[in-house]
Amino acid sequence: MHYQAITPRVWHIEEDYRDYCTLVRGDRLAILWDTGQGKGDLPAFLAEHVATDCLVLNSHGHADHIGGNHRFPKVYANRADWHLLAAHSRMTTGEPPAYEVEDLVPGTTFDLGGLHGRVVSLAGHTRGSVGLLLEEEGLLLAGDALNPTLLMLGRESAPVPVLKETLSAVEDLPFDRYLASHYPTPQPKRMVGAHLRHLDCLRTEAPSHPGPYGPRVCRSIHKDPAGRSVIFIDKGLVEL
Repeated sequence: MHYQAITPRVWHIEEDYRDYCTLVRGDRLAILWDTGQGKGDLPAFLAEHVATDCLVLNSHGHADHIGGNHRFPKVYANRADWHLLAAHSRMTTGEPPAYEVEDLVPGTTFDLGGLHGRVVSLAGHTRGSVGLLLEEEGLLLAGDALNPTLLMLGRESAPVPVLKETLSAVEDLPFDRYLASHYPTPQPKRMVGAHLRHLDCLRTEAPSHPGPYGPRVCRSIHKDPAGRSVIFIDKGLVEL
């Protein structure tokens, strides 16, 4: 699998095309952030590159981030997204998840040895979306919660007021840049402010055709000095 070193301790792994997992290596513990589509042999990759124990954490419960969970005996995921893990397992095997799932609670800090990872709530894209703040690296692992294009697509997404609370809280966190799970390079923290200002002036329009997200989903574009923010949002999440 192809990877690039964002820092010596943080590797961004392309598990499938434009679908990234992230490996964080401390002196005595590592974290694998997401497991992708399940197409790559991540346990073999870890065996080759990690000399310590490694925890597996899910940023949220969508299939392209948990597809490789079944390759591990235990994963951590926020309880609010456990139903998505169960639905994915039933869809692929017809059975509940065969692996153990432990709650990934915001506020939890993992001491990796020379590096700490603090779990923070990133509720919005899904209600159980979380991030991992690596304060020593000035970096936030954000899953899909802070992509330059935000997807708020259905009942598993949080309402707009919750997303605004999330973005406001993220602006106060001590980091300079963040990794999104479908982008190869870090994004500047200022993009969080662009999304927040977008929500303050949210305008939606029906797409010219249903596209991949269905007729209930509208698109909004905000051109901001900090960057271009795009939001696809289900009509049920915002008053039009």
